[in-house]
Amino acid sequence: MPLAAGRGTRLRSVAPGVPKALVRIGGEPLLARQLRYLERQRISRVVVNAHHLADQVLEFAREYRGFLDVVVVVETELLGTAGDVRNALTQLGDDRFLVLYADVITNEPLAPMIERHSQLGTAATLAVYESAETEGKGTIEVDGSDRVTEFNEKGTTTPDGSTLINAGIYVVEPSFARTIPEKLALHFGRDTFPAALARGERIAVHRLSAPVLDVGIPSALALARREHGRSNGDRDE
Repeated sequence: MPLAAGRGTRLRSVAPGVPKALVRIGGEPLLARQLRYLERQRISRVVVNAHHLADQVLEFAREYRGFLDVVVVVETELLGTAGDVRNALTQLGDDRFLVLYADVITNEPLAPMIERHSQLGTAATLAVYESAETEGKGTIEVDGSDRVTEFNEKGTTTPDGSTLINAGIYVVEPSFARTIPEKLALHFGRDTFPAALARGERIAVHRLSAPVLDVGIPSALALARREHGRSNGDRDE
């Protein structure tokens, strides 16, 4: 499930009138790049949520001609990352599923993460990567078995010097998702995962070999366009 409902307020100066999931990188919308990535991971069905400029996301889905079954769930109000998933749960079905933040670019294979999740039997498994650049990033603290012990949201300090960055890619059990209260604006890192730890749920991490590229701010979008081949289709207005 790519999370695409956000307003993308930080990108409005460089991509006005375009939802964050559809900003262009390398001559194509970011969401098209993500769907192609998910195809390579042998995903067969994708549920995308939309809110800000939802008509553009719906039009994109109607015109999509790839191999995925793409369903768009339109939210009447913003519900946060966890609330988004709870709102779309009837479309996600009864099998474990992936959550992918809409502004993340990566080429990391997902099969090892899914396999690790199955072996551990955790409520959720989170992709992380190591980086000394923690400003504006959510960090995660773990024990010796890579089980999560604490979440530090953006803008908070990390008392133990943790440099594990939340990559915005999760494997989630539907039974865990059903514990998220309905129709409330909740975020995974700030609300849902800490509450799960407090009640004794097990959450683990899977370490990626390289950082993901978060294009949610103008400087990161510019970097993505440089690294992934900016073309005339990448418009700033």
